[in-house]
Amino acid sequence: MNLEQAANLGEILGGLAILVTLLFGIRQIIELNKAREREASREIANLLASPMYQSGLSILVNKLSDNFTLEDLAKLDRKEKDATNFLAINTNSIGMMTFERQLSFKSVTRFMQPINGMVGARFRTLVQLLQANAENQGLVLDNNEVLDWSIWLLDKMDEQPPIEGPAYVLYRDWSP
Repeated sequence: MNLEQAANLGEILGGLAILVTLLFGIRQIIELNKAREREASREIANLLASPMYQSGLSILVNKLSDNFTLEDLAKLDRKEKDATNFLAINTNSIGMMTFERQLSFKSVTRFMQPINGMVGARFRTLVQLLQANAENQGLVLDNNEVLDWSIWLLDKMDEQPPIEGPAYVLYRDWSP
């Protein structure tokens, strides 16, 4: 093998090394994105399973009627008010993070669409009343909505096709 052939072989091997490194890097990025999505889904699951979030949902379902008012909210005890605030604020955060693509819309939809179906109308009322309360207290600047990302999220959930059935029926053929 002469010097020119050795140089050509070296260039080919160098190019292959660069290509392999590039493919490895792309694979690492894909895996990192999957890991981030799994972590975000776990965080949503933990939030929705938290006692405070569950308490807020329970208050919407069991303590407040379909057409509750600010006076009805005022009648709640401090713990119940905290739970409804926690529910609204954290749902707003989920909406904002979904918009910013920090959370997977697919994962958020799986978690939030059933909740929206159960208490979406009451949740919208809660957000409107919290907005009105903030305005009454002079805490809102012009054209500034409180918890507007939570309404955006519910609107996006409404745009999704309805859930076709329970998971245990839809995915009964799934295998690990």
